[in-house]
Amino acid sequence: MGNSRAGGSHKLGCACRWGPTRSAAPPSEQTLKFRVTDGAANDEVSVHVTVRPHGTPVGEKVEAEAYVAQHGWIDGGANFIESNASASGGKNVGWTAAGNWLQYRVDVAEAGTDDVELRAANGTGAVATDAVSLRDASGAVLAKVSVPDTGGWATYQSIHAQVTVPAGDQVITLFCETGGFNLDYLRLTTP
Repeated sequence: MGNSRAGGSHKLGCACRWGPTRSAAPPSEQTLKFRVTDGAANDEVSVHVTVRPHGTPVGEKVEAEAYVAQHGWIDGGANFIESNASASGGKNVGWTAAGNWLQYRVDVAEAGTDDVELRAANGTGAVATDAVSLRDASGAVLAKVSVPDTGGWATYQSIHAQVTVPAGDQVITLFCETGGFNLDYLRLTTP
């Protein structure tokens, strides 16, 4: 972008630096530094930001790979977050096994019973009976669902259950009672 000054044309540049945050967690603090230069002179300003994470609002899709905590997989492992063109967002969580779990944060505007949609694929050739339980922050089971044989590891199907959750920022755990399925996303909606 040119800026006309008495001596000719100058290019303006801006560089920003900050540390990334992924949060399941309590508020975190970040300092953002902005440096602006026109090639001859520069100026820098720091802005202090407090990040207060909150869950995904009811009605919004939560991609399976957007967990805030997990157990049972190796972060960054080849058989955890998989590229899959059939999955919404192009990725899924694969290689599920009994005892693995993923935690998500959801922001529930109003207490009550919501529909939870879990989108999953199962290429084993058999139903994964009672394969997934959805749990609240205390570990209490809110619902348990089976994952039908969908005909392939990239053939997703929506599975629905009813869950009762209080209002506010909630932690929902998707607990693998068994394995043998891929997870695409989950979504809570108010009927």
